[in-house]
Amino acid sequence: MPESATIRRPWWMRLLRNPWTWIVLAMILLSVGLLYAQYLQLHADVEVERDGRTGVIPGITVRSFTLAAHYAWPTAAVWSLVFIWLDRFRTQHMAMWFTAFAWGAAVATSISLVVNTWMAGMLSVQGGYDPSGGAGPAIYSAPFVEETCKVTVLFLFAAFMRNRLTSMLQTVSLAGLSAIGFAFVENIIYYARADNYARITVQAGDPTQAVRQLVLLRGVLTSFGHPLFTSMAGIGLAIGLRSRSRLVRILAPVTGFLGAVIGHMAFNGISSVVPSKDLKVYWFVALGIVASLVIFLIVRLLREGSMVRNRLADYVVMGWLEPRDPTVVGSLARRWWITVVATSHGFATWWATLAFLRTATELAYLRDAVTRGTADATQDREVALVDRLRDLRPVAITESKGARPVAPHLPGWWPWRRGRAGRMPAFAPPGPGSRPAVSWVPPRP
Repeated sequence: MPESATIRRPWWMRLLRNPWTWIVLAMILLSVGLLYAQYLQLHADVEVERDGRTGVIPGITVRSFTLAAHYAWPTAAVWSLVFIWLDRFRTQHMAMWFTAFAWGAAVATSISLVVNTWMAGMLSVQGGYDPSGGAGPAIYSAPFVEETCKVTVLFLFAAFMRNRLTSMLQTVSLAGLSAIGFAFVENIIYYARADNYARITVQAGDPTQAVRQLVLLRGVLTSFGHPLFTSMAGIGLAIGLRSRSRLVRILAPVTGFLGAVIGHMAFNGISSVVPSKDLKVYWFVALGIVASLVIFLIVRLLREGSMVRNRLADYVVMGWLEPRDPTVVGSLARRWWITVVATSHGFATWWATLAFLRTATELAYLRDAVTRGTADATQDREVALVDRLRDLRPVAITESKGARPVAPHLPGWWPWRRGRAGRMPAFAPPGPGSRPAVSWVPPRP
């Protein structure tokens, strides 16, 4: 159907026809059901038999769950913002971010709770899902089960939306959000158990102090654990998706997943076996690994910007983009600035500017896929993207005269507005030199 017909549809019709509307709705219903099932399981009293005597272990109370959620959400919020910020160029939409987080929080934790409890019973180890209750399940079964559950959503995205996952920053961002969702619910369970145990056991001491110590350990000092491990799988998947070799496409994701499992095993093994007084050395080693990953991702972020500039420069040489487009679109600082400037020109200009940046970035990644040999038959898509950029250019903020981005539109009440009006570089849409829409096929590299 022509694009013009799609634009004329009412917003509610476009919303109903969008598959992500139903995916998000399904994830909300599934998450509510699975989390409520976890609550019923953990809230119920458990009968135990020891030395011929039968006793009852009280379930976790609603008060403990509420307190645990209060302590767990700041860690999840901070890490979620970090991973969302990491995906800066071909940014995924909120529906994908929510789906990844909800999968880790509800689906992955529910499966892990059942499987880890079953494995603990098979190994005849007390403690069930809690790795601190037994070193065996924590080292051998929990890492494999949990990492499998967390990265499943990433492989589902790759299977059904392969063209959307075009950079390592995207896969790491989605993997990190799934891990953060998992850690969020897991921290609630740990904190609630600690609070509930301290309230029914006199020897445990002050419940508030016990929970805060656990929050410091899991929510601050070792909060990087789950994101670090699952990010390895995201890196491996990105390498596989961007490779022409079939062998690399298979081995890279498997290697990344095994790296996540082995790192998780080492982390749980050290935490379960090594005495607390000797853990500081291992903690600094872990911080070094995290710092190395951060530096690696920052370098990748800079290289993504360079790639966008280089690929869009091909279209400048062909004469179908303005000379300033690669510089503006390939720079995070300039993208941020023209987006801020666009807000001062009204909603239509702001929305058109965002659409221009998204379209230009998609064109750059499409060109990169063609250059790498991982995409074929993209000529029609390239033509459509170039035409879309031409339509958005008269409305969007895309460039300014000189080396600096265009200045914002100052309101009438702004001080010194009259004095500065003559010195502000004005944005002007393309003039008579604008190229008309033609049937154009970009040359293949």
